[in-house]
Parts: sequence; C-alpha cells; structure tokens
Amino acid sequence: MLLIHGAYHFRPKRVAFRNDYCVSCDGPRRAIAVRTFDVGHIFWIPVLPVGFWRHWVCSVCNRNPRVTPRMGRSIKWAGVYCLVAISIIFWVVPPDPEFAVGSWFCRVAAPSAAVVLVVRIFRALRPSLRRMLKTIPPAADTVCPFCATPLATGTTDRWSCPACGIVRY
Repeated sequence: MLLIHGAYHFRPKRVAFRNDYCVSCDGPRRAIAVRTFDVGHIFWIPVLPVGFWRHWVCSVCNRNPRVTPRMGRSIKWAGVYCLVAISIIFWVVPPDPEFAVGSWFCRVAAPSAAVVLVVRIFRALRPSLRRMLKTIPPAADTVCPFCATPLATGTTDRWSCPACGIVRY
C-alpha cells in the first residue's frame, strides 16, 4: 500500500540568523531560522497539527545547513558488498553457452563498478562538520540584514532587531 505523508509548514516567519557552515553548499553561509506552524498530512489532507517549530535554512540554497543531500556512506558500502558478491558468483559459476557474453560482461563490470564505488567513497571523505564550524566566526552584524535597522541588546544579552524582531545568534 502506498502511503503519501509529510508536513505542511504554515505562516513562515524569520526569527533568527547566524553564521553557519552549509553542507549542501559546502561553504560558510548565513543560516536563517524560520518559525512555522507545522501540520502533518496523509494523502495531502492535513490531519495532525504538530505546533510551532523552528527550522534553520541556508540563505543560498534554502536547505537545512546541517543535512547532507548526498547518499549515505553505509548505503555505498552496501552497494560495494553486493557488487563483490555478484562478481564472486559470476566467477564461481561456469558461464552458460547461451549467456556467455552477458556472464563475461558481469564478470568484468561488477568488480569494475565496485572499484569505482570504493574510489568515490574515499574521495568523498571530508573534514568533519565540527572542525568546519570552528573556522566560522559568530555573526557580528550591528544592522539587521533584512530591514536595515540597527540591532539592539535586550535583557537576554542577545542582539535583536526592534523593527522585525529577528535575533542574532
């Protein structure tokens, strides 16, 4: 049974900003916190109000700056193991005369694809996000980047905009 589910994000409002490292853009970016009223849906029918949530988004790509869009390393390793198992099977089983070209193709293509996948896994190794975040200085803006009003400190030692209410993290 196919079940289509997800969440609607109603009434988005910018509430905060900070300097961050976006994994999707692979660089230092400005991240914006957007507060929304989230409602869960099934088959595009809103059924479950979840409440107010704050989502951080990159100012360049509009994605969560901490979530990678790339395929997980564990899935790639599972693909390597499957390709190695397929290549072992095709090398152990004698080729069928009716499928000789196909079996020889699989004998060569499966190990080659496994090697290519291993190379891609090791090329994708990058410095950790924690190390990259240490290189990013905190936001030091004194003017609101959205309404150009000077930021002011309140009782919470956070800089905020008196006009739009956005907070600097």
